[in-house]
Amino acid sequence: MAVFKLQLVGGDEKILHAGRAVRTESGRILLEDTDDFGRWQLLQTYEPSDVSAVLRRGPAEGGIYTWDPQPPTGRWWVY
Repeated sequence: MAVFKLQLVGGDEKILHAGRAVRTESGRILLEDTDDFGRWQLLQTYEPSDVSAVLRRGPAEGGIYTWDPQPPTGRWWVY
């Protein structure tokens, strides 16, 4: 499980636990996790017009945990 922070256009933030975050070609943000058989299942979907940034919690240089911003454009996924 990874920890993600979504910064929403209205100024709110959501902290979410998921196996991965995905940005599709259309810009939609998907949060997914695996079922008991290892198949990816959709947990939540966010439209690109609702999300200003996606960040993943992880270690930075020196081992300190920080929020790692994901690219604002293009297709990607992060675990």
